[in-house]
Amino acid sequence: MSRRFGNALILIGIILLIVFLLTMQIGQGELTVLVLGASLSALGLLLRIRARRREEKQSRERFRVLSRLEGVSESDPRDAQEPDEE
Repeated sequence: MSRRFGNALILIGIILLIVFLLTMQIGQGELTVLVLGASLSALGLLLRIRARRREEKQSRERFRVLSRLEGVSESDPRDAQEPDEE
């Protein structure tokens, strides 16, 4: 839910930044539109980053029990192998 809301805020922020650039071309740019667009985009990015971290944490937690039942450790099993002695 927060990821979609973050996407919407980013989209609205980018639209406001484009509106600011277009109004600057005709000489009627408002500083409030620039600040609002940048802040909405930044807030949307923060929400997306937070949602991504939460999803990554949930995916790790989801398969932890299964990996414990299979006896798979958290580390790479290739690291535990010893080199062949000749």
